[in-house]
Amino acid sequence: MQLDRIKKDAFFDTKNNMDKEKYLTQLGNRTALSIGLSAYISFVLISETFSAKQTLPLNQLSINPTTMLAKGSARIYIEDEAQQEQTLFFHQHHDFLSIEAGITLQSDATLFIEFLEDSELLLVPGTHIPNLYKLFPEFHQVQAGHHQTFQQNLFNHQLNLSVLNGAERYNRFLSEYKQIAMVCEQKKIASFLGIDAKTLSRLRANPKRK
Repeated sequence: MQLDRIKKDAFFDTKNNMDKEKYLTQLGNRTALSIGLSAYISFVLISETFSAKQTLPLNQLSINPTTMLAKGSARIYIEDEAQQEQTLFFHQHHDFLSIEAGITLQSDATLFIEFLEDSELLLVPGTHIPNLYKLFPEFHQVQAGHHQTFQQNLFNHQLNLSVLNGAERYNRFLSEYKQIAMVCEQKKIASFLGIDAKTLSRLRANPKRK
């Protein structure tokens, strides 16, 4: 029985190390991480888990430049005082939630996150973020790189809404968010695409139509 426990602990230690390695690879995919920065992050990295369909105001979530969706998928949406939802964007696994902490909204609107599947976030606790900036000069570049990726994704989506028709937007969505298309409610996808639910239903029946 003691041997079984040792094997089980070794399994979870191995999985934890693999998760950390994948996280560090994603964090440093644009700017190489120094040995010291990698070691610091590995030591303090934590995880937070969420259930499928769980929603909460975005300001109640631990988001900083190191927050990565390690498992699952999520939807960011805005809700107005009439409780009408508008999907702003989606996050897939290995995406960083590069959202500005001080973002300003209309007084009657609130940002929410919905986890579309059982999900896991990996992040450095907020109390350590000042140390990352102070001790490791490259962390500024790491953070800037992920923020630039996020900004580019937002720009690309706005461009799609401006220049593509409904069918083209839906086909692009299927190519970029295949897993999300299977787990997210259609009306929420329609909101993201800037079309109504009935139009999306027709497009789903013939997704290759131009």
